[in-house]
Formats: sequence, C-alpha cells, structure tokens
Amino acid sequence: MRTMVQFLVGGAAYCLPVEDTRAVRSAAGMIALPAPGPNVAGLLPGDPPLTVLSPFGSDGKHIIVMQTADVRYGLLVEGVTGLRRIDEADIRAAPRGQDQELICGSINIDGQLVLLTDPTAVAAGI
Repeated sequence: MRTMVQFLVGGAAYCLPVEDTRAVRSAAGMIALPAPGPNVAGLLPGDPPLTVLSPFGSDGKHIIVMQTADVRYGLLVEGVTGLRRIDEADIRAAPRGQDQELICGSINIDGQLVLLTDPTAVAAGI
C-alpha cells in the first residue's frame, strides 16, 4: 500500500506520493515571474523563493510544496482533498498521448478516474 495526496485541478483528480510532499499553502501572495518558462505559474516569496508550477492548469488557490531529490517546488492546485491509501496492484498503466510523462499511472477510486502524478517529471519543468 502507498499513501498518496489527492488533489483537484480543472475538474480532474490527481494523486502524488505523500513522501515527496512537504506542505500545502495558500496561493495568496504568489507573484509573476518575468518571462516565465512553460508551466511556471509564478513565485511564492520566501528565503529562497519557491517556483510554482502549473502543468495541469493555471487556476488554483493552493500550492502543494514538493521536494524531489534536490528540487523543491510548488504545484498550483484548486484544492487538496485528502490522503488516499492505494494498493499498488490496482494501479493501471499511464494513459497514452502525453507530451510530457507527468502522469505515471491511473486508478479508479469510488468510480472516479484518478491520475497518478510523477513528482520528478513535474520538477523537470523548472
């Protein structure tokens, strides 16, 4: 069993590993980055500032603070719906058709398709 953080963006449900999650913060105070790269939503002031990514959509009120290897970043989301315990045997293959391999699998939870997010692939967008 794996514990995952479930979140929503654009009406779709996603999960990512809890071990890569550091915090959930408000997006209030996020500032624009001049000439941002693709999927960069902005910066959250701090020491150091946190680069916030939005590969799933730019409308969000919350930021999930992530840490993968040496990369710390924020993921802009509409909301965090909670923790999920997922049996790895229930995980299906990633959907076809991705430009970037952000989704590493899918699972059906209570009749809802939930896409499993690869935090390392998301971090590559910085």
